[in-house]
Amino acid sequence: MEFYVVIPARFDSSRFPGKVLSKIGGKSMLEHVFLNAKKSNAKEVYIATDSKAVYEEARKFTDTVIITSNLNKNGTERVAELAKSFKWGKKTLVINVQADMPQLKHDNIDYLAKVAKGNEGLSTLYYPLKSDTLLTDKNTVKIMINNGVISFHREINNYESEEIYKHIGIYAYYVKDLLIYLKYPQSVNEKSLSLEQYRFLDNNFNISPYLAVSDPGISVDSIDNINDINGVNI
Repeated sequence: MEFYVVIPARFDSSRFPGKVLSKIGGKSMLEHVFLNAKKSNAKEVYIATDSKAVYEEARKFTDTVIITSNLNKNGTERVAELAKSFKWGKKTLVINVQADMPQLKHDNIDYLAKVAKGNEGLSTLYYPLKSDTLLTDKNTVKIMINNGVISFHREINNYESEEIYKHIGIYAYYVKDLLIYLKYPQSVNEKSLSLEQYRFLDNNFNISPYLAVSDPGISVDSIDNINDINGVNI
């Protein structure tokens, strides 16, 4: 299955500015994400950023980094802009790998590309929550699958369903759906929860979630997360 990987990389993260340039084992977090993605079967891996600092750092290890508009509201819009600029066909499959997942291995990227083949809308991955405390952790995005109904949450205080998992920051979509995504304004849930996938969900796009084939590791949201990862073989 032919596909591209795009890594949207912002510098101005609201919770942890500059986190994509944080050092882990002598390399920036962005470089770790990029190198893991390069091990996948992707036709090419691109970094899309609106930051000069991120661009200059990325140029140290790749020439497939593209400056995109600073008007993009989220990573999906950034991926869509890159797809438009390269004039990728509407049936081109694109995998969006978030830049704050330095432990996400290439097996999950290849697996998502495989299961997303022919899907409409958005395909994504999830993984079991490692502790109940993560249910109320706003930085840990959860996916709830309840009788086939899918929803995403930052906090879950009361629940009966056991089908609650950690959502992984990786998305697969075809260019045709990316272009449609751009035509819709930000949805209420997208803005209130800061979850870009809600623009798909709130506009009745299909979302297909799959259990990841390996532990995706830590999603970096704080300096403490960087300290947790440092010293671990990634």
